[in-house]
Amino acid sequence: LFYACIIGFVGAVFLLMSFASPYWLASWSDTQSPFLNMGLWEFCFDRFRYPKNQYDRMFDGCAPIWGTEYREIREWMTPWWLMLVQFMAALAFLFTFLAQIIDACLLLRVPMEHVLRFEWNLVFITFILKTIVTILLFLCVAFFGGFCWDREWLLYPNYNYVSWSYALAVFAMFINGGAAFLMFFEATQAKERKDRNAALLMQMYPTAGFNSGFNGSLSTYHGSQFI
Repeated sequence: LFYACIIGFVGAVFLLMSFASPYWLASWSDTQSPFLNMGLWEFCFDRFRYPKNQYDRMFDGCAPIWGTEYREIREWMTPWWLMLVQFMAALAFLFTFLAQIIDACLLLRVPMEHVLRFEWNLVFITFILKTIVTILLFLCVAFFGGFCWDREWLLYPNYNYVSWSYALAVFAMFINGGAAFLMFFEATQAKERKDRNAALLMQMYPTAGFNSGFNGSLSTYHGSQFI
């Protein structure tokens, strides 16, 4: 469990850096391309003029895709596959940090009663979340790597290369896959510990499982008389 949680945390950090940084695609510096670099949420240009823009406006510097700066050319900047990659990356980002919350509860055993009672369920849920994140990241890097050199998208695609943010997404995919693999084995062990956890739970919380506190206290009282 410890190693699965640590590996999952490292994968979450890699995913966060890839998700937030604007270097999924970049142009070679010696090509003097008007396109500089881009991430999932940000584009950077150097005195770029879009040929089909009727206002003949020059775009210079970095700005968010969904801001006001690129509203005139946003339809060209965000083809269907890029919006799909954004959607899947956002889901992966949400799921991986939801898994981190569950991992922290499992690792710290907080709250103790609920972790003992539902340990197998929690471990299985975080295994499913990590597996989904791995699949989503695979689809993200596959779609982006397959379409980023489309000639109907950025001008001069041969001047571009996938940069370190894309590499971080690939690393995050493999790391989350490894964490899911370890969490699967932890789920099998947690299933074997269900009976032991139930016995430990009854020792630590003898009133757990009764309908009311009064009935539980009464049952414990009578039990102590027989002892």
